[in-house]
Amino acid sequence: MSKSENTLIALEAALERMAQGKPKRIPTTRKLSVRAVEEEANLGNGSGYYYPDFVQKVKQVKADIAEAKGEYVQPEIQSVRTKLNEQKRIKQNYKDRYEAVKQQLADFSAAQHHLNDKLIKALSDKEELEFENDKLREELANFKRSKVTYITPID
Repeated sequence: MSKSENTLIALEAALERMAQGKPKRIPTTRKLSVRAVEEEANLGNGSGYYYPDFVQKVKQVKADIAEAKGEYVQPEIQSVRTKLNEQKRIKQNYKDRYEAVKQQLADFSAAQHHLNDKLIKALSDKEELEFENDKLREELANFKRSKVTYITPID
């Protein structure tokens, strides 16, 4: 037998022990995974992935065990699609929030611009009124001076 055949036999034997709930090297509470089977078979990390059929067999055994317990195991593609849809929803939510805040900022900037224009106009009106007020005071003073009559002394 070749080395790869021996490895595959060791992996399958470890998988069988774990499926029966009687592992030798790992705790019985550990979840079934390719890595757990590799540790049970006393092999290196990733050695099980050289055998794609074995990886599928581990996934099938895992699904069978879950089904026997009455749990529903979602197919991998379905779980990936669910995660993708959730990520799309989150992204859209952030995008909507961003657009709302961007619009609020634009509205605030426009309001600030209008207030600034009104302030400038009010200041210029104030200057015009002050100038007109000074002019009218001067005219009043001149008018009052023109009404003053001189009192001539009686000799």
